[in-house]
Amino acid sequence: MRALLGISDAIDRLLERIAWLFGWLFLVLVVVICWDVITRKIGFQLPGFGSTPIQELEWHLHGMLFMFWLGYAYVRNVHVRIDVFTANRSPRAQAWLEVFGVILFAIPYCAVATYFSYIFAETSWIQNERSDAPNGLAYRWIIKSCLVAGLLLLDLAVASVLFRKLAFLFGSPDIAARAAAPAPSH
Repeated sequence: MRALLGISDAIDRLLERIAWLFGWLFLVLVVVICWDVITRKIGFQLPGFGSTPIQELEWHLHGMLFMFWLGYAYVRNVHVRIDVFTANRSPRAQAWLEVFGVILFAIPYCAVATYFSYIFAETSWIQNERSDAPNGLAYRWIIKSCLVAGLLLLDLAVASVLFRKLAFLFGSPDIAARAAAPAPSH
């Protein structure tokens, strides 16, 4: 159980570092949105880089922020969830429900979504896909590859949560106590 908890801690630290790194995209996104609003308001746009590519860049940045933070949100238990089934249950019962949910729902979903996102990105790469808009962004495979990367990070997060819950349920009291708390932040 100590090994599972160690793996979980390592995954959590990796996800935290990636989330922190890609969190800087939020500032880039703010600048891009402000640029879009200002240039629309005053009617000035850079030649060849008008509103369409700026808007596409906005949703690419939004997508990247979401995908690279999803796994971190899951291991920190700050994702959106409905606690109807767990609200009045003991920590052990909550852990069992989490293990059940991970095995029955999260792992199959992640496996299918990761596989098909890879096919999605690969097809985009092979076709050298670009925006449908005449002046839109090229290299659509980049954002589609971010979907694959984000889902792989989610796969890691699901494994981390499963390992942590198993260590909590089956570990010695000191391991269970450490498994009940998230990995320390750096």
